[in-house]
Amino acid sequence: MWPRPDAANPYLARLVGSLRARGVDVGAAPRLALLCALPRGARWLHLHWPEWMIHHPDRRLYRARTAWLMGLLDLALARGLSLAWTAHNRVGHDDPHPDLGLAARRALLSRCAVVFGHFPGAHAAVSALGFTGRFVLQPHPHAADDYPDPFVSPPARLGFRRSLGVPDDALLLVSPGSMEPYKRLPLVARALRALPGHRLVWIPVGRAPAAELAALQAAAGDDARLRPRPGFASRASLASLVAAADATLLAHHDLFTSGSAVLSLSLGTPVIGPPEQHLATFAGRDYFLPWTPPDAGPLGAQLDRLYGLAPSVRDAARAAAMAHTWDGAAATVDEALFGAAA
Repeated sequence: MWPRPDAANPYLARLVGSLRARGVDVGAAPRLALLCALPRGARWLHLHWPEWMIHHPDRRLYRARTAWLMGLLDLALARGLSLAWTAHNRVGHDDPHPDLGLAARRALLSRCAVVFGHFPGAHAAVSALGFTGRFVLQPHPHAADDYPDPFVSPPARLGFRRSLGVPDDALLLVSPGSMEPYKRLPLVARALRALPGHRLVWIPVGRAPAAELAALQAAAGDDARLRPRPGFASRASLASLVAAADATLLAHHDLFTSGSAVLSLSLGTPVIGPPEQHLATFAGRDYFLPWTPPDAGPLGAQLDRLYGLAPSVRDAARAAAMAHTWDGAAATVDEALFGAAA
């Protein structure tokens, strides 16, 4: 498995732990080259987020990094490994050279025997990039183990909202995870500013590049309802914020699998966002309120809907997320790579 699981990435730690609990021997190393050159009897190299290795603002270095990565994968194939990739993203977030990124993705897919996708539409997306191997649907597991709901009662949730300065009759909206450009938070700020009659507080939270934070602050202007919280957010603080919210508000560019949506639904919080890719699987559910950015009018209509949602909607959101477990994900991966179809 690559990259090696670490404390900052609960996805890989949970998946590897669940695979090992099934008796699967999962190896990892800090450097991909070690896994490719010395497979030590392994049959599969399972990749996640390989774009982390190749992005660079300089096109020549981007190409050089891509060639180096593909060379490592060719070495792995020559050593007898088969390649699998989990398609968390169609393309890398905020790729400085999207044309090179797409070429790299096609090169990766031409080498993969198996691709795992978190929603059915992922198959068409990778096929459009030239993938002809075996696609395996592996829904994204819930996030409740790493982000448990801190509120055991409605009064506790209300008290936390009041501690944030949220009026009792106002909506609390959050955009968790980070403030990277692909999340298009300045666009969200402008849409919300165009809805001055709505009583709300919007809190985007997470690490923010300086330029993106400046753009967000400029878009928010002097609207006191819009309250960015840049910087690191612990899992406990993020869980509290999302669980207290009336909805998570997303406007991702080229959204594929949404970890923010999984986090939100795991805590029973409805999601407002583009009805595409991963989010399209929630169409028709009361806990998903579709909004196609940047139009403010439709967003306002969905905010109005939030006031009328029954408490049972939060239970349904949580149940939908909890239906997909880490044990189930490990069983899917185990069967795909080592079962009868392998």
